Amino acid sequence: MIPRTGNTQQKVCKQCHEVLTRGSSPANASKWSPPQNYKKRIAALEAKQKPSPLQSQGLTQQDQVIAERLARLRQENKSKTVPSQAEIEARLAALKDESQGPIPSTQEMETRLAALQGRAPPSQTPQPAHQTPDTRTQAQQSQDLLTQLAAEAAIDESWKQGDTGVASLQNDLNQGTEGSQHTKSLGQAIWSLEEEKSRLLAEAAVELREENTRQERILALAKRLAVLRGQDPDRVSLQDYHLPASDEDEDEETAIQRVMQQLTEETALDEASGFNIPVEPAPRHWAQPWKAQPESLKVQPVAPRPEAEEEELPWCCICNEDATLRCAGCDGDLYCARCFREGHDAFELKEHQTSAYRSPHAGREH
Repeated sequence: MIPRTGNTQQKVCKQCHEVLTRGSSPANASKWSPPQNYKKRIAALEAKQKPSPLQSQGLTQQDQVIAERLARLRQENKSKTVPSQAEIEARLAALKDESQGPIPSTQEMETRLAALQGRAPPSQTPQPAHQTPDTRTQAQQSQDLLTQLAAEAAIDESWKQGDTGVASLQNDLNQGTEGSQHTKSLGQAIWSLEEEKSRLLAEAAVELREENTRQERILALAKRLAVLRGQDPDRVSLQDYHLPASDEDEDEETAIQRVMQQLTEETALDEASGFNIPVEPAPRHWAQPWKAQPESLKVQPVAPRPEAEEEELPWCCICNEDATLRCAGCDGDLYCARCFREGHDAFELKEHQTSAYRSPHAGREH
């Protein structure tokens, strides 16, 4: 009989019968017992953790309190009960069963995250429509906007006229066939007028683009000629040249040729009149005080002064230092080197002709 099965008789082997009747033998106990070294080590650790009563003797009250607290901390830091092999295997099996579950998809994880954050799920969020980048130039965008406004105005006008035609049609219902024919002809006339209006707007837009292109080319050509002539290209404008009206039958090549001829004639006139020709330095006498720079950058020929006029003062017209050069572009004023650089900008330094100056009294002082 086996105690755990009650008083009923059970069939067992010989070895189990001996264990049940005689008990476990010392050999079996030593078989499953830990080694002696392990037992000694555990005993040494326990003896080290337990404070001996001999060590606590002779300590002060404060030291005893500290020793007791240290003993309690050691008791708390003792390792907990180690789980058995069966418990470890059960936990491992449970972890394996959880890992074998279906892995959620990316969409499911995004939906869970949106629900936790309080947002609408991505599946319900409308996707923004893709818009291609606008590669039109600013002039093309302006022209397209004008065309759109003209088309909208035409639609509004046709809607108003359509309302008027409907009202007249309702008034002419009782007039028979003649009234209906009159209404039909009126609608055709209105439609033809709208078509003519749209066509005129389109032609005007094309002419405007051509006119702008032609003016830009003429202005660029005029600036290049101004650079070749030594003038400031930023001061060149279309108002300096006569441009034909937009309704004249003149193509772009003819306009460019005409402007080229006009610029050539102006250059010839400037050369004939001595405009912008370097003045040869000559000893002349001036008796004119310093004055501000002229607004125009054109170099005017210096008129000779009368001999009886007052003798010229040989110092700078700005700082009264000894003059070292004369500027023909400033009506022959005398400057020292520093005042000449500070009183002229980059364009004037390039255009104004200068000559070296020496005081006529320099040789008489000694």
